[in-house]
Amino acid sequence: MKETFSAALRAEIEAIVMRYEALVSSRVEAAEREGAGAVQGELAKLRAERDELSRELATLRVQRERLSLDLDTARERIAALEAEVRAGAAAASALEEQFSAEKKFVSACDDVTGTMLEGALRASLGRDLAASPALFAALKAKGLEVVLVGAFKERGRTIAHAPLLERERNPLAALASAAGCELVAPTAGTRFSASAMEKAATTSDPAEEGNVVECMLPGLRRAGTEGMLVFPRVRVATG
Repeated sequence: MKETFSAALRAEIEAIVMRYEALVSSRVEAAEREGAGAVQGELAKLRAERDELSRELATLRVQRERLSLDLDTARERIAALEAEVRAGAAAASALEEQFSAEKKFVSACDDVTGTMLEGALRASLGRDLAASPALFAALKAKGLEVVLVGAFKERGRTIAHAPLLERERNPLAALASAAGCELVAPTAGTRFSASAMEKAATTSDPAEEGNVVECMLPGLRRAGTEGMLVFPRVRVATG
């Protein structure tokens, strides 16, 4: 009887233990499943973030490539513009050098504005003397020497009754230099020579007859030469 009761009790206890173990195992599995689900959810979230970052990275790479191309294009354009600027500066410098004498000539002409010499210069050139690219080109085409020689001859026709003003005389050296010429002005007391000067006027002032009293308009010759382009016009003493 006792053995039967003990066996039944042991069986009951074993059944309870088994149920408890099964319950514990079930709880453990559920906990594991819940933990695995949370991990999988977090992993899925990380994968989604990774995919989003990958897409953003791909977009940035495309933008970088585009910007790199734009930068290369901009650099090429800058290089081309710099080359154009250098070429323009070189052309401007060459043009400046090409017309440097004409600019000096026109600058000296500014000092004779409103005088008979200005009129003679205008008549020799055949146009107004207002500084402009067209004027420089006209002077280059005709030649500064030709213009100045013509002006000296024209002004010389009136020199006897209209002597040079001081502001006509002062720029003569600059005009001659710009044209590649030199002034020739006989000093007072020089013996008059018809082969080297022209008599514009005479005077009975007490001076030796036949001597130069005054150079009324200097002559012109090419710089470094002896040949005269225009004889000086002088006043000569009659004794």
